[in-house]
Amino acid sequence: MKQVEEILVDEGFVDWASNQTSQNAAEWKQWMVEHPEQKNSVEEALKLFKYMKLAETNVSENIIEQEKNRLLNSLSEQKKPAKVVQLNRFKWIASVAACAILLVGGAYVFNALYGNTEQKTGYGQIAEKKLPDGTSVLLNSNSSVKYAANWEKAKVREVWIEGEAFFHVTKKVDHQRFVVHGDKFDVIVTGTKFNVLNRKDRQTIMLQEGGVTVHFLNGREIKLTPGESIEYNGSVVNVDNLKPEKAKQEKVLAWVNKHLYFENTNMLEVCKKINELYGLDMELGADSALIAKKTMTGILPNDNIDVLLQSLEATSEFKLERRNNKVIVNLPNQ
Repeated sequence: MKQVEEILVDEGFVDWASNQTSQNAAEWKQWMVEHPEQKNSVEEALKLFKYMKLAETNVSENIIEQEKNRLLNSLSEQKKPAKVVQLNRFKWIASVAACAILLVGGAYVFNALYGNTEQKTGYGQIAEKKLPDGTSVLLNSNSSVKYAANWEKAKVREVWIEGEAFFHVTKKVDHQRFVVHGDKFDVIVTGTKFNVLNRKDRQTIMLQEGGVTVHFLNGREIKLTPGESIEYNGSVVNVDNLKPEKAKQEKVLAWVNKHLYFENTNMLEVCKKINELYGLDMELGADSALIAKKTMTGILPNDNIDVLLQSLEATSEFKLERRNNKVIVNLPNQ
């Protein structure tokens, strides 16, 4: 079994994670097909690789050399051969972060070491943010985008998203690429307006204008044209079966207009959405199994939690009881 730190310094992995079409990348894709038991380790390595790229131009050669040697010593002690990545291609950032993880135990320790910029929103807040190149990012509640401190000097404009955002990308005269990294996908942008959802249990990419290519963990790529979207849940959906679909823009972009759009949505999912956006602890009361199966269809206001809960109760399907940061959902006769 390959460990995460071994995967990070594998040349085939580096080429594949960098979206390169090399023989090494092709061999790595075949290796993943032959070793499905390594899926979790590859996913963790890919997530770390993406964060490492934030720091790629900020690490001194001395730190790189020190951490390279430390990683090699670590692998040597485990009697596992390490495949060396060419220094001028990857600058051993994998080694730096891998060793930081081994020594400190935190996947995000590099943030403190190398620095990055983060734009974020709190619960119940929707806000427009500007990137250094003028790109507009409208962030949904409880969302964030991160990018390197020296972002404008990088060859590729890269951002890392948690939550949901609508991007209106500024075009550059030198055609500098723009890439949005999610947990299980990359969005390679050739267009200007698109929506990205990257939450723990689901991912959605919808293109409004221009073009994007979505690159998944297994190497598959899907190109979207305006008006198309893809929805992905890594735990239940096979990437190989994904196909672009005509987007319900009024549903996907309802949040942009400060609305929540429900279409035969069961109450369990409604509660999950409210918790996600407002941080409220939503609990189903007595007859929870029956309540969970009830569905909601409609457009509710999303700019005030009190108004949202009142609107939900006004359907006459539910009675809500609020206790500080907890909301208990009951049937109206209870």
